[in-house]
Amino acid sequence: MVKPIWEKRRGGGVTTAAGFYAAGMHAGIKKKKKRYDVSLIVSRAASVAAGTFTTNRVKAWPVQHSMRVISGARHRAILASSGNANCMNGPNGKQAVEECVREAAKHLNLNEEEILIAQTGLIGVPFPVTRFKNAIPQLVSRLSEDGGRAAAKGILTTDLSLKEVALSFFLGDKKITIGAMGKGAGMVHPNMATMLCFITTDLAITKPLLRRAIRHAVDDTFNKMAIDNDMSTNDMVLALANGEAGNPTIQKVDRDYRMFRDVLEEVCRLMAYEMVKDGEGVTHICTLRLAGAKNPTEAERAARQIANSMLFKTMLAGADPNWGRIVAAIGASGVAFDPDGLSIAIGNAHVVSHGRLRVLNLPKARRILQRKEYVIDVTIGKGRGRAQFVTSDLTTKYVLINSSYS
Repeated sequence: MVKPIWEKRRGGGVTTAAGFYAAGMHAGIKKKKKRYDVSLIVSRAASVAAGTFTTNRVKAWPVQHSMRVISGARHRAILASSGNANCMNGPNGKQAVEECVREAAKHLNLNEEEILIAQTGLIGVPFPVTRFKNAIPQLVSRLSEDGGRAAAKGILTTDLSLKEVALSFFLGDKKITIGAMGKGAGMVHPNMATMLCFITTDLAITKPLLRRAIRHAVDDTFNKMAIDNDMSTNDMVLALANGEAGNPTIQKVDRDYRMFRDVLEEVCRLMAYEMVKDGEGVTHICTLRLAGAKNPTEAERAARQIANSMLFKTMLAGADPNWGRIVAAIGASGVAFDPDGLSIAIGNAHVVSHGRLRVLNLPKARRILQRKEYVIDVTIGKGRGRAQFVTSDLTTKYVLINSSYS
């Protein structure tokens, strides 16, 4: 297979792909004035949609709505808000989703089933539906090809930075673009996070294949990042593909599909990395690479155990090369491995090689752990199973943020 060559679009986001418009503004859902809290993405043409949703058994009302309508053949818009999760707030929360979607459909001249909705914020608080509805006409009037950044602002909660990306590549003589925006910060376990990610592309592709590509990309990126050990009620990844690039519609798993899938995965990987980087209280980002497991399933199991270990995370916070934290986590994973064959490298400092401590490299490892970003390689055997996670440290700032969140 030919590896796709893509171009990263400077300042790109959800409106970089042809035929997409977006807007964001302050509606009053958040207490602080001027903090954007509503967003809208609209496709000029009817699109096929796909998505993945939180596996939490408690699902917020917008998740339930989008899970229901995403099975439809065509979609045109994603409506979103931040500052209130619209979860565990009774029948009024469900009614709020219905009223907001109905209001958006009226002003966009669309069917309600063509609109997907996402919300994020505090759980168990009545949703300010009137404020959101009153903002929708102005939100629609602000839609533009330059509105991606404003839309990206409208979904942030405790995030400190915007998360946007766009990559372009060619299928034959047709330029294909994939754009994305997202939010993260905390509650990233075990799959996805307190995260939203909206993806747009001008590719022409069937709905079943878009769904397949999204699931593949999410599993290898958003499902392999770790900030803390909590799962949100509102997570979702949504994708719209409107076909405006003019390529022959991808209808089977062929070279064109694989090229699209690989670029889509890279978009999600970039977004996932930015989410971990901007996690609550995060000061260090670690790419954990585990090799030598019996198979990929066992590799992922061991890597996930390390990446989510509180002691491993505090080791990163203190820049302390206490590799015993790694060994303990592997042992707790239940994956079989030979401690005498274990190798651990922090950056290019090998602290354990074939089960033997290399004391002289510990000072070097400590210096590497003081960097903002680094790689830790762990080999647990001679098998072919490999896995990669992006994880972070756990700091006192994380505790402070979440001890006064409401």
